[in-house]
Amino acid sequence: MIIPRLLVLYEYSPVGLPHGSAYIRLLQPLTHPSIDGRFYVTPAPVYYGQEAEIVLVDRLWRSDCTPEMAAQLASDVRQRGAKLVYQIDDDLLALPGDDPLAAAKREIVATFLREADGVLVSTPALRARYASLNSQIRVVGNALDERLVVKGVSLSGSDEGRMVLGYMGTLTHDDDLLLLLPALDEASASLTVPLELQIIGGVADAKTLAQLGQLPFPITHLMSPSPEYPQFLPWFTGNVRWDIALAPLRDTPFNRAKSDIKFLDYAALGAPGIYSDLPVYADSVRHGETGLLAANDTASWAAALRSLIEQPALRRELAANARRYLYNERILAVRAADWADALEAIWRGDEPKPKSKPLSH
Repeated sequence: MIIPRLLVLYEYSPVGLPHGSAYIRLLQPLTHPSIDGRFYVTPAPVYYGQEAEIVLVDRLWRSDCTPEMAAQLASDVRQRGAKLVYQIDDDLLALPGDDPLAAAKREIVATFLREADGVLVSTPALRARYASLNSQIRVVGNALDERLVVKGVSLSGSDEGRMVLGYMGTLTHDDDLLLLLPALDEASASLTVPLELQIIGGVADAKTLAQLGQLPFPITHLMSPSPEYPQFLPWFTGNVRWDIALAPLRDTPFNRAKSDIKFLDYAALGAPGIYSDLPVYADSVRHGETGLLAANDTASWAAALRSLIEQPALRRELAANARRYLYNERILAVRAADWADALEAIWRGDEPKPKSKPLSH
């Protein structure tokens, strides 16, 4: 049996560090012990003609990548007889902006989508979005590497005489967080329990910080000792204690293609969550079972907040059910084979199935 050599060209920062999405989507799954022996995996930041049967390129790849470099990579890989596979987990074709940099990024994505022998995406929405550019698209949903989740920690809760709300995300979510401000203000006015909002990342604009600072309770910014994902997730799950985790998400074309990774993170943390009622969370957040769903209006979010703040038993139940779902369905110990199966199918030239196997509870 031939074991294919798999070269992973991960997306990385200007200083050479793999992005968090590269760890989640490629580096952690493809080195998981459960698929050991299915590939000879070599991660690399650049391509110089390394011998491989499969070359897997991630998102925008290099910080200095251009559309011409993307086209040249596809040509070079093809000349060496390898299959080119493209991995993308956000709708980067929907990146806003008319400036040359934004346009170049969109063209890089379009080039990889057109040239790839197969494409891996994180959601059915992305598959539908890109179907006109490539007929060989396979959905492989996100999963957490259980090796990075701190175990043996009790289900989350501050136990400090106050109710701690929390939000975690990359520095691109100012608009999503601002959606919550009226609901947070309204909910706090009708409660006697002291509140605190803890934020990890999430905010890039000083104006957003100023608006958050007008809330009638403390805002605390937490920072991981290391921004690198293999160090961040153990710190997050081992040290952060939130009574309620928040996942607001504006209903935009870009957001509609997102995955439910925030639900997985909050489930690993052991915190009950409130999530915007969008298709992103339709398969994993069952209202009243693994989390609460709230319409993107002040009344719905305020009601969901009050419901969880006033019902400690419901908080514990949601957190326990979410964690159970995570470990039964969405950790790499049970999902890493999805990546291996998809890559092997592209390598063999199999036609993709009409629909991906749904994740179940």
